[in-house]
Amino acid sequence: MKKIMIVISMVALVLAAALPSPSLAFFGSSGDGYDSLTDLADAMAKEMKSDLTGTRLFLEREEIRDEQDGSSSPFSALLANEFERALSRAGFVFEGQLPEKARGAEEQRAAAMKSDMSDLADYKIVVSYRKVADKIQVYVKLRDNKKDMTYRSLKQNYEIPVNKLPAETFADTLDNRLSKLASRFAGGVQRQQQLTVFVTPVLESRKKYSSPFAEYVTRRLKSLLSDRNSIKIIEESRDMQKLMTDHVVKKPTLDMVMSEEYAGAESVLEGSYLRGTQKTINLAVTLKGLNGKILVRAEEDIPYALIQYSLENDAAEALSRITDIEHESPNRIIRISTIKGGDYQVFREGEIVRFTLQVTKPLFVYVYNINTNAEVSLLYPKAGEAEYAKKPGVIYSIPDSSDSWEIKVEPPFGTDAVKVFASDRRLPLPALNNQIASRSFKGGTRSLVRTEKTQGELATQKMINGHDLVDWYKGIAASAGVPLYESTVYVETRPR
Repeated sequence: MKKIMIVISMVALVLAAALPSPSLAFFGSSGDGYDSLTDLADAMAKEMKSDLTGTRLFLEREEIRDEQDGSSSPFSALLANEFERALSRAGFVFEGQLPEKARGAEEQRAAAMKSDMSDLADYKIVVSYRKVADKIQVYVKLRDNKKDMTYRSLKQNYEIPVNKLPAETFADTLDNRLSKLASRFAGGVQRQQQLTVFVTPVLESRKKYSSPFAEYVTRRLKSLLSDRNSIKIIEESRDMQKLMTDHVVKKPTLDMVMSEEYAGAESVLEGSYLRGTQKTINLAVTLKGLNGKILVRAEEDIPYALIQYSLENDAAEALSRITDIEHESPNRIIRISTIKGGDYQVFREGEIVRFTLQVTKPLFVYVYNINTNAEVSLLYPKAGEAEYAKKPGVIYSIPDSSDSWEIKVEPPFGTDAVKVFASDRRLPLPALNNQIASRSFKGGTRSLVRTEKTQGELATQKMINGHDLVDWYKGIAASAGVPLYESTVYVETRPR
């Protein structure tokens, strides 16, 4: 018997939008359904074998999704695996399938072949499913590529009781919630060609720090989105020379330099989580173009009960109080980041840490490193170093390539904050002495009462406690009648 040739590729099929609204027969057996997913898949393969002998088929396994919300679940993978096995047992031959992580020339060849593979097929196979009561109904449609591009369905019905599947198949888990979020997010990317995306670390919404939960979500989102054909995840790989002070961009906006900072990606994905009042956290992911425009946004409320990872970061929480990052005025005037991008990054032992600094108008800047003991050190300008206003349109590096010092990660490890203050004119530098009583903190807590009075009093002091750095600069700027701009980035160091 002539074997059926199947072309399997990694080309995305926009299912819901493309499908007509026919009267669809669901695919499930009569009675109580099939006893196993293997039996169901074998039955589908058998019907296709008898009906489609001699045709060429295109199957998109990663687009097997829940018809109701477009999400992927463990059932999607189970069904895809069993369906492929069943088709193989039925004599189907798979052609054009590439390794999951194809790279280099093979990846380029695959990109060029995608549309051709799809066009070679006589039919495209579209698979979806729907959970109804205690059963799963599986849908298979075939689109005729060579004639009128209409869809037709298989003749038989296929369904399977939920209790015949592994217990975790439709369990409400963190991974399932993240999968749904990634599906909604990727569904919003409307492009024929792949969109290159740089993923910054997911952060706590108010205080901008990472946590074990945030790290896990960042990893999972990268993995889930890298499996989507419409998105290509760009990893951190930069030429440091491109981030030196002689690198000038055409327009003095923070967004125009993102392409260099984010490894040449076309867009940046930012994620954040916020604790809710109903025993849930709200997880939001936003995709921005290099002009700052929001391209896609998706959210998911996740019950605390599903989260096995800590939402806390005690060291960063302590630093957030000292840097007062929660009360930084949002601005598009100044931005400090690490060379890895984002507001919170992890560096390993032996790595060199550098920061990038960008401004949108001429500003004098003052950069401090703050650790959890409120020990503060001035990174820029160094003693005796000539002060000059930073120019817009330039990516500055701290330390600069001409500096005789560097920041190399070595024990003891921990978390630090690097904070920049900036203004239109030169500001004085305070002398720091933690033996002096703090005015900003009472009993380890930042006082929010009569802050303007406190800031005014601090502005008259030449020597201050490290905890008072923020209020001192605010007081100095207010007394001089000049604006003050702030930006903060966290750096966590770990052993290899």
